[in-house]
Amino acid sequence: MEPIPESVMTVVGERRRMPRYHLLTRVDILVAGSGDAYWGSMRNLSRSGVAVTVRQHLRPHQRVTVRFHHQSLDGREVVEDLAAAEIWQCGDNAGLEFDPPLTADSPALQKARYLVAHLVEKEAER
Repeated sequence: MEPIPESVMTVVGERRRMPRYHLLTRVDILVAGSGDAYWGSMRNLSRSGVAVTVRQHLRPHQRVTVRFHHQSLDGREVVEDLAAAEIWQCGDNAGLEFDPPLTADSPALQKARYLVAHLVEKEAER
């Protein structure tokens, strides 16, 4: 049996750096340097990353683009892409860390307006 990565232990022990929020949406995982694209679903979201369910195995620290599929209020599909890297995987679940994170003054904020709006709304509820 493989040892549990420290990043997974942090999630299990609830010593997270950033709060996690739930948002049900489809994601595609586009593997950098290849034509591979995997379909998945989002488990939870924070400003630093996302946990996804994806059936394919990602390599440790594998660089990917996470493509989020949202539906706007008028019913249009909105697609937002963020760069990330795999930081843990356990079975069909994986943790991906955004590069850069969705924090103040980050250029990623402009790339993911729907995702950021969801985070801002959830943070206000806390």
